[in-house]
Amino acid sequence: MPYYEYRCLECREVFGIDRSMGDTTAVHCQQCRSEKVSRIWNAFIRAGGITPDVGQGASRSSKSTSSGGGCGSCSSSSCGTCH
Repeated sequence: MPYYEYRCLECREVFGIDRSMGDTTAVHCQQCRSEKVSRIWNAFIRAGGITPDVGQGASRSSKSTSSGGGCGSCSSSSCGTCH
């Protein structure tokens, strides 16, 4: 099953969920339960170009199982220091 990452527009939490491609149910933030979320598009599935929300600078909480990294413009592990 595909794994999708989202960023909450309310609390800025980054989280991921496994869900089928045809699943149209609402996605809720795992931290604050808000439905105001934005899907993070991974760079490898995009046809060129970089956007601020491709997961490269996504600050991850300690609850996340994925490893994080800084954005392309700095070496920090959190883009909150340069954006």
